[in-house]
Amino acid sequence: MHPAQLIGETRAGEDDYSDVYRAMISIYEGRDLFSDEVAFHAALQRHVRRGIATLAAEWTPGADFNRYLLQDLFTEGPESSELAGELGDQVTRIMAEMGVDGRLIHTAQGPRLTRFTFQLTGLDDLGRLKRGEEKLAFGLGLADRAATVSSAAVERQVWIDIPRPTGQWRAVDWSELKPALRSQQANTMSLPVCLGTDVLGVPMLIDLAAAPHLFLGGTTGSGKSMTLHGILLSLLSGRDVPDLLLVDPKAVEFTPYKTLKNLVTGEIITSVSDALRVLNDLIKEMNQRQEIFTKLEVRDFAEAQAAGSDLKRIVAVIDELGDLFMQSDEIEVPLIRLAAKARSAGIHLVLATQRPEAATFPGMLRSNVPSRVALTVQKGSESRIILDDGGAEKLLGKGDMLVKFSGQPVVRAHGPRIQSSDIIGAVGKNA
Repeated sequence: MHPAQLIGETRAGEDDYSDVYRAMISIYEGRDLFSDEVAFHAALQRHVRRGIATLAAEWTPGADFNRYLLQDLFTEGPESSELAGELGDQVTRIMAEMGVDGRLIHTAQGPRLTRFTFQLTGLDDLGRLKRGEEKLAFGLGLADRAATVSSAAVERQVWIDIPRPTGQWRAVDWSELKPALRSQQANTMSLPVCLGTDVLGVPMLIDLAAAPHLFLGGTTGSGKSMTLHGILLSLLSGRDVPDLLLVDPKAVEFTPYKTLKNLVTGEIITSVSDALRVLNDLIKEMNQRQEIFTKLEVRDFAEAQAAGSDLKRIVAVIDELGDLFMQSDEIEVPLIRLAAKARSAGIHLVLATQRPEAATFPGMLRSNVPSRVALTVQKGSESRIILDDGGAEKLLGKGDMLVKFSGQPVVRAHGPRIQSSDIIGAVGKNA
């Protein structure tokens, strides 16, 4: 098809939108296409092909095309209550087709998902609904945006979380979450960390001291780096700022923190040899603290603090753990020793990798790091390495995560948007 056919130039008696298209594409490409017919048609053809490729990738055949255009291409900001109501009707209809009898009793919108609460009738409805997640997503035309079903807090009630198009996401800035670190809930924690918000936008706090260690895995674009920054900003914004040991093999992510006064080593560790050295030094510190506890006749760090000790907690944050393992297998030994014994000494690990594999998160380490954060991964096997279960391969990216905190069920959360100014401000107060 020649581009002229798309804009009305060849249809006598009909509106000709060629000048409108010329103006739009001229502005987009930053050049004058009114004086060059060949260049205009070439640019128009290029943009049409790009649009068709987008439609082919994102629109599921069989889904309502008009609804797709409205939601995915033209709608910005939060989903309207009218659209949410229509979506709730669709979910109810698809559930009925699956043989599930449910009554919609509540709709709530979070930063990225719309949550529908259904009251189920039969005892088998929950299992049938969970098995039909893919059919539900297909019926709604969600493409690769999976619908998820989970049990609600009330008997025979379920939550069905439907991801909205990215144009309807609401970014949650760090400035919105920072006050949560001074909340009553945070005051009950030794090392409060805000990972972001839950699916309804409520700040999600965990106590890193109770974790007592944390493992994060996620592929490129998953939001892993932003999550690490959120953890560091939480630690720097809390009531009692711990000493930090930062290991960054790529010498990129942690550079803004190099002037912190509470760096254990006084610098960011970037080489595997230095990482091995400082981790062994951390083991020596752990053993020395145990000797102090014996003299004070206390069992652990908390009791030592209560007895008047001025020891500070230490948090070792290691990015790109997979790179360290690739360079040296020796790194596994001190990590396992610290993961197994450092908690009582007030020493905690935060380990992160883009490659969550058995080789980079081995069994001995997994058994001593019960708290994990799974961001988007490529395969279900990678999700199982992190969570002992699948699901992370269906996440939305950009900070969408599944959090498995020690002794608690897996919950979904969304990471915050962190600006350079947020990091500069936090570092400036602790430099």
